[in-house]
This record gives sequence, C-alpha cells and structure tokens, in this order.
Amino acid sequence: MLAAWGLWLVLVPGFVSQAGASGLPPDLQALVNEALQANAEIKQMRGQFTATRETIRLAGALDDPEVAFSMKDIPTDNWAFNREPMTQKMLELSQKFPFPGKRRLRSEVAGEQAHSDEYVYKDKVNEIRAKVVIAYWGLSLAQTNFNLTQKNKQVWEQVVQVAETRYSVGQGMQADVLQAQVELGNYLDRLFQWTQKQESSRADINALRSKPPQTPVSRAQTLKPRPFSLKLDELLAQAETRPQLQALKFIIAKQEKAVDLARKDYFPDARISVGYGFRETLAPPINQKQADMFTGSVMFNVPIWVGSKIRPKIREEQAKQGAAKDAHQSALNQLEAAIKDRHAKLERLAKQVSLFDQGIIPQARQAVGAALASYQVGALPFNQLYQNQIAVYNAEMQLEEYLKDFEENWAELEWLVGQELPRPAGGKP
Repeated sequence: MLAAWGLWLVLVPGFVSQAGASGLPPDLQALVNEALQANAEIKQMRGQFTATRETIRLAGALDDPEVAFSMKDIPTDNWAFNREPMTQKMLELSQKFPFPGKRRLRSEVAGEQAHSDEYVYKDKVNEIRAKVVIAYWGLSLAQTNFNLTQKNKQVWEQVVQVAETRYSVGQGMQADVLQAQVELGNYLDRLFQWTQKQESSRADINALRSKPPQTPVSRAQTLKPRPFSLKLDELLAQAETRPQLQALKFIIAKQEKAVDLARKDYFPDARISVGYGFRETLAPPINQKQADMFTGSVMFNVPIWVGSKIRPKIREEQAKQGAAKDAHQSALNQLEAAIKDRHAKLERLAKQVSLFDQGIIPQARQAVGAALASYQVGALPFNQLYQNQIAVYNAEMQLEEYLKDFEENWAELEWLVGQELPRPAGGKP
C-alpha cells in the first residue's frame, strides 16, 4: 500500500503534492484532490498507462519454443518398431530467434508508447483539475447572484410599498405600482433560475469526483478581483512541456524506432531445432541393441518478398512517422493560439473587473440611493428610479460574471501550459 501511494504521488503531476501551496481556497483544493483520486476518467487513463507498461517486456520476449513428437520410418507391412534400423520415436525441440536488434527495437517501440500513454494520463489529470475549478467558481457565481437577486428583491419590495403609498394618497400613478409589482415578480423568477444553477453546479462537481449528484457540497468562496501580470512569452515557453505535447513527441520517437524495426525485416530470423530419436532393440534373429539418434538443425527464413512485403511496411511506418510529426506541429500551433486567446481574455477581464468594481458599481449605488430618496418625496419620476435600480443590479451581476470568467480562463490557461501558475491573492470580498 505504501508503494502504491508513493507511485501515485510520482505520477500525478504536482497537483496533489502541492496541495495547500496552489493559492486555491482550502475547500476547492480538497475537492480537486478528491477528484484526482476518484474521477473515473483519470482511473481509466491510469489503467491504460499501467497496461501499456506491461507490453514492454512482452514485446521483447522470445516466441514460445515448440515441442514435437514423431514416429519415423515405420514399415507398413508389419507396423513394428523393432524390425528396421531406421525406425525411431523422435522428440524435437525448436526455438525461433529474431535477427539481432529486432527484440530490442520491439521493446523500445512499446516503451515509447508507454511513455506517451503516461503523458496522456497526466494531461487528463490537468484537465479534470481545471474542470473542478471551473465548476467550483460556477457554483460561487450562482450563489453570489442568488444573494444579489435576493437583496435587490428586498429593495424592490420597498419600492413597491412606496409606489403603493404614493398612489393611495393621490401622488402616484397606478401604472407605477403595476410596473413595480411586475419587476418584483421578475426577481422571484431570477431566484428560481439561480437556485437551479446552484444545483447544476453541485451536480457537475459531484460527477467529477464520482459522487451521486445529490451529495452535499460546501458553500463556495466568494469571487474576488485578482491582479493579472502573467507574461505571454513565459506562458508560451512553459507550454513546451505540456503533457499533451510530450505524449506526441513520444509517438514520434515510437515511429522512428518502428521504421528501424521495419528495415530489420531485410534480415532473416533463425530457427534452431534439436531432436532425439529413440530406437528399440532389433527383433530376433538379429537381437541387436541400437543406439539412439540425435538430430540438430538451423533454419533461416528467406526475405525475398521485398517489393510486396518489406518496402510497403517501411513506407507505412514512415507515413505514420510523418503523420505523428504533423500532429505534434498542429497541436503546438493550436496550443499557442489558445494560450494567446486566454491571455488576451484575462487582460481584458482584469480591466473590466477594475472598471466595474472601482467605478461603475460605486457610482450606480450612489445614484440608486439618491433616486429612491427623491422618488419618495415626489422629486423623481418612477421610470428614472426603475432605470437606476436595474442599472446597479445589472452592473453587480456583470461584475460577478467577469470574475467567474477570469477564474475560468485562468484554470483553462493552467491546463494549456500544463502546470499551476503563480496565483496572487484576491482583493476585498
């Protein structure tokens, strides 16, 4: 058990071993660690990698030896074993030996595939980690927006009361009361929506950690603004070591060795056989005891089908090698484009978060406070109050959406570069 746990810590690329040092909230880090150990996709990839490792020795092993028993030179007139000196019972053993270098190359081909599967497994670990982080912040967004909607609903209940009071004393319009009541109903509808989104996010988190969808999940931390100072050049350099690219590099190395192995088919394999023949004492009147017989032989296959068998095999492996190189280059190009895209989005989101958090929302809150006070004394029309209140609500919701998008793109960027990134602490709650 200790050995298995040690192997697990070696294979999982840094995320479990760095628990607590990643800058993630402790409850999120706990969910990540749980998912990395229980997720079904990770287990599948780990099983695939473990199975592929076992093929390395198998690929370099000799074929099973062959044993044969035969009866030779039996006279058909009497079917006796002691009438003719040539009659014998033969036991033979043969073993095929590939041309030197073939077994080594077969093992190396299997070894490169095992390395590739290992990095595919590591990339899946990174992917699941990113998905858990994204689902967690999705839950945080749903919880925060539910609270914001509840708070604005309470404010709008106050607006309804004011509108009804003004209408009852002849200072307001019935249309204002009806519009306020309709908007209050809209807030109730939004509460239902955010409740459903919370349940969906919890189900996503539970699915990633292989739990039933109704399993409780602790309340997520509140989204907070964070500074962004990552350098694009450094991110692109880090991406060179992403497990996905490493897996494709090992496929290229595998195909290089597969080409060398195909060229070995120009050379013959050997089959060595030995046999032992048992002879009986000749029947009377000769009564002569006969010595047993030994037979040995070496056979070689003759690789003469060069044009129809050997060269097509070489061209096949060379084509696969070229395809592997193209796949690596394509993946690198797409990876660089994705990193640039996430980097640009994070830069934009950081600016938008700052704009809303420090500018738009404080001003909108001041405006709605002043508007409500003015409406109560009849100094402001209802439509202006309505617009101010909706503006602050939408701005608060938009800020939370930007914060969630920031964390989502950050998690995807960590997956793309294949490692955790320095995570500055968040700002005020």
